[in-house]
Amino acid sequence: MLIFVIKKLRERKNLSIIDLCEKTNLSRSYLTKLENNKTDNCSVNVLEKISDALDVNIKDLFYSKSDIETLKKKLNKTVDKYGLSSNEALEISRIIDSLINIMNREKDL
Repeated sequence: MLIFVIKKLRERKNLSIIDLCEKTNLSRSYLTKLENNKTDNCSVNVLEKISDALDVNIKDLFYSKSDIETLKKKLNKTVDKYGLSSNEALEISRIIDSLINIMNREKDL
């Protein structure tokens, strides 16, 4: 499973989802699914379009295992601000869980 940081990169570049759609010729619904990690079904061609539009390397589109500690800190701040059952906290928690699961699968190989 791939875990994208496309939304974070897009927002850092001050681009709207519509701007990214126009730059990549990809649909809003598809980009939204990628940004929200609701699908990891994409081709290298799609990743190249997105990385070119955001002016980043393809590898920069993904969370890595080294991001877990940063995400944990962000989760703590989010829980303090919005509560444990907030959508924001649940999303960060889901990303952390996914990264940990990927690490565990790699250990089993």
